[in-house]
Amino acid sequence: MNHFTITSVLRSLLLQDEKIKAFVNERIFPLQAPLNTDGDFILYQRDGYATYETKMGIFQKEPLVFFNIVSEDYDRSQELAGLVHDCLVGHYDQMHISLEDSTEDITDKKFIQVLLFKIKL
Repeated sequence: MNHFTITSVLRSLLLQDEKIKAFVNERIFPLQAPLNTDGDFILYQRDGYATYETKMGIFQKEPLVFFNIVSEDYDRSQELAGLVHDCLVGHYDQMHISLEDSTEDITDKKFIQVLLFKIKL
């Protein structure tokens, strides 16, 4: 796994969660949703990448990934954001995921919960 493929790994984790799939089915897209996508959906985007090194070389990599949770209903957007948070935050085999920041927005009468995660590889 590297910082280029981290978004695919995170998408896979979300698709394994039955509660999230009940909201979005497989509607988890990189960068933008197809035109006229109905219902709730999730967008993701890699936003940054930091490396930390010593004289011995790189000892930690930290990609940042945004998730935009989109819904026509504000309460549903919040509930789905909570599910995404609970699914992703924690320790996995080769990574630790933490929530760095969150905000919300509204665009085209759709409510958007924006979550920024830091992944330590």
